[in-house]
Amino acid sequence: MNTSALGSTFEISLRILLLLNEAHEAALDEQQIGAVDFISVYAADFGLLDENLHGYSNYRFSEYPARKHLVSSALKGLLLDGNIRFQPVPTGYKYFITDDGKSICKKLTSNYANEYRIAVQTVIKSFDNANTELMLRKISRLTIQSLEGGQA
Repeated sequence: MNTSALGSTFEISLRILLLLNEAHEAALDEQQIGAVDFISVYAADFGLLDENLHGYSNYRFSEYPARKHLVSSALKGLLLDGNIRFQPVPTGYKYFITDDGKSICKKLTSNYANEYRIAVQTVIKSFDNANTELMLRKISRLTIQSLEGGQA
């Protein structure tokens, strides 16, 4: 049995809390959360930061579709634990962080957490307040480039 926290629902839950905390009271839907998270950990590939937080694996762009299930599971757990709340919107749900979630974020002070915060702020600002269409277009374009053997 793999007991590593890396690549787990737990890991992505902590990143979602940091992400929603950096959204500063803005509620984001599941697709926005997944896209902001993905672009944030691979921000150098998107021309936003100098380095990728998760390195330069040849398979990094194949992670995006696989993360959808992890994001969904993490959101459910965070909701049940009271760390986030949701509000219904015509297209589904938007999520926002609670005071309990914010208090967890205050305890996350590692270099990684701080770099991730910077990356999230950069992504949200660079993609017109986390515009889903813009983010998905860029992810798609870089994924196709990487499949064609070009530099991503």
